[in-house]
Amino acid sequence: MPREAVSRRIGWTLAAIGLLAAALRVYAVGWGLPDVHHPDEPYILNRALAFAKGDLSPHNFLYPTLYFYALFAWEGAFFVLGRIVGLYHSVGEFEREFFVDPSRVMMAGRLLTATFGVATIAAVYQFGRRLFDRPTGLGAALLLAVAPFAVRDAHYIKHDVPVTLFIVLTQVFLARLVVDPAAAEQRRSWVLAGAMAGLALSTQYYAFPIVLAIVAAAAIHARRTRQLSGALALLLWAGAACVVAFLLTTPFIVLEPAIAARDIAAVRQIDVDRAVSSGGAFGSLDAYVRMIAVDAIGWPVAIAALAGFAIPCVRCPARGILLLCFPLAFLAFLANTVPMSRYVNPLLPSLAVAAAFALTRLARAVRANTSPAFSASLLLIAAVPGFLGSVRADRFYAQPDTRTQAREFLERTAPSGATILVQPHSVQLHASRDALVEALRAHLGTESAASVKFQKELDAAASTSPSYRVLYLGRVTDGGFDPDKIYISPEALDPASGLAPLRAQRVAYVALNQYNGGHQAFAALNAALQREAHLLATFSPYRSGVGPDRRAVTAPFFHNTADRIDPALERPGPVIQIWRID
Repeated sequence: MPREAVSRRIGWTLAAIGLLAAALRVYAVGWGLPDVHHPDEPYILNRALAFAKGDLSPHNFLYPTLYFYALFAWEGAFFVLGRIVGLYHSVGEFEREFFVDPSRVMMAGRLLTATFGVATIAAVYQFGRRLFDRPTGLGAALLLAVAPFAVRDAHYIKHDVPVTLFIVLTQVFLARLVVDPAAAEQRRSWVLAGAMAGLALSTQYYAFPIVLAIVAAAAIHARRTRQLSGALALLLWAGAACVVAFLLTTPFIVLEPAIAARDIAAVRQIDVDRAVSSGGAFGSLDAYVRMIAVDAIGWPVAIAALAGFAIPCVRCPARGILLLCFPLAFLAFLANTVPMSRYVNPLLPSLAVAAAFALTRLARAVRANTSPAFSASLLLIAAVPGFLGSVRADRFYAQPDTRTQAREFLERTAPSGATILVQPHSVQLHASRDALVEALRAHLGTESAASVKFQKELDAAASTSPSYRVLYLGRVTDGGFDPDKIYISPEALDPASGLAPLRAQRVAYVALNQYNGGHQAFAALNAALQREAHLLATFSPYRSGVGPDRRAVTAPFFHNTADRIDPALERPGPVIQIWRID
């Protein structure tokens, strides 16, 4: 077949894979809205939109800043487009919508993540093609396009999918350096690889193992040329490009070093120290291996990837080392973190390339000299479990969350202005202006001392209906940093007092999560509600017909955790009971 015809066929195939990837990532992208049940999405979006005030420093370095800048630019473009087509007539209208119903603003942000995810499909094709060949690249693109974790996490305003793109782009440039000796002699190629690594680090700190892949590429080049000094010089150029790219896109980290040191230490304490202190070194390895083997990319792909990593290390060691270097180092790092399924995303492209390599080589071994149809068939069969898992995840996300169901029930049942006790990150009710003023005065002395954000919330609340006096169940130390919220500590409720503390606060309704195995902190409240209140409704995430024994061992699905979308679950969210206090 002529080369042009082959290129055209590959282009159309890659475009079809990209469309499949986009469809899976965009379907149900509006999940949960207007409620926002992922706890990090509002924080990330608020921080990005705050740049509109003219201060480009986040004054917080729990994350580096490249993704925040990208999100700010993306939302700005969305506003301009909305202004052109008549969705918004002013910046104030855009801001007000964010506080009253953030659906459009949130969906725009999620679409940015989906765009990063689709772009990664093209990048992984280039990685597989450069490191091995075009069939491997196409196979890797297909396997990543349908990988359940990649599809699921492209529905969030979160860093894990964007950082994966920059990691793969780094691998693309490194593959060229390892495969093409002439390219490896060019300083520009090393600078580009280092720059991509710097952008990865500026998106998420945990991308640091990609630096080891650059070192491995330099070692391969030194061994090939027998010129250690030359390889070290090129490695230094890559390192300098990495540092420059990082500082250009996270510039304030050097201007506010004390804040940066504090926040990075906090991230380490939350993600690493907590895991190692409770489970020991590499204590989370089994959890991550189980995620990869069962849910992340489809079990046939996970099995094929093992062979795909091993075969090149024997037959073409330089390529095998480059393919294995980052995922092995990254997995070793993950094994010392608190298990989070979203952290697996940067591993998926390497797994996809390894699996595609193994499957295409298997096809050639079984039927050498035949058309590519047999290889494509093997790849399609291997992709089926991942595809079905992604479709299940999309359909699961499309179901109303139990917290949304509970909110809608309360809005139908409770009169506007009623006092309702909820839990943080649970049922999301609009607080009335009087309730916000009460909370701001309790925390700040006067509502006039509130930040611009809370002033805008006050303005929006004046015309929002229905709205309520919303109180939050929780310790002040757990959530008292929110000046717009009043907390009632569980310790205020004991068997002797019953619901008296709630009646003293004029609480008329309680929305309470019920946890598998119970929750000791809420035992007194549960007992008092059973004695003194009326159960109005219960909202469950479990499918009908799922018995109590299965429910007891199946955790509800919460976003931003290591929870599985278990077949026993019909929808996200906890079991929620709605009680009325007479």
